Amino acid sequence: MDEFTFENTVTLTESQYLAVWGVLTKRPRMIRLVGLTAVGVLLLFTKVTLLLGLLVLGLVGVILFAPRLLSFGALSSFRGHKYLREALIYGVNDHKLWVKGAQIDASVPWSALVTWRETEGWLVLSPSGIPPLYLSLGHLKNEGLYGRVRALAASNAPEFNRSTRGTS
Repeated sequence: MDEFTFENTVTLTESQYLAVWGVLTKRPRMIRLVGLTAVGVLLLFTKVTLLLGLLVLGLVGVILFAPRLLSFGALSSFRGHKYLREALIYGVNDHKLWVKGAQIDASVPWSALVTWRETEGWLVLSPSGIPPLYLSLGHLKNEGLYGRVRALAASNAPEFNRSTRGTS
């Protein structure tokens, strides 16, 4: 098989970073929250269901405010790493992965890949020893390299948040 090289230059925004690394990225549907709030309020009108109503309304509060509270860690991580706010070149070839920028120039072999995942239009490769790589799924597919890069990732590390058969 021919050797390949793929690079893309990325300047991540806060919102992109939070979409990739935020704990709760999916927002609940407003209609469900309104319905749940209405049920909680109705349960407040009798002594028997008052506690249940308070619990339901407390759950609505957690659903509304948890994404802001939980994304604080990812946001502070983005703001704390100066190189993330710059244009970075993320690249891969048959042998290694790399990140290059004004303040960073690092590479590791594919064997250093710890985990990978596809999210928010990115193939995110998380190796040991260098920052995660953000490869645009659209660019990979346009260049016909998506299958090869994904196969290399899958052969070197497990997909993030997927259990492997036979492990406990």
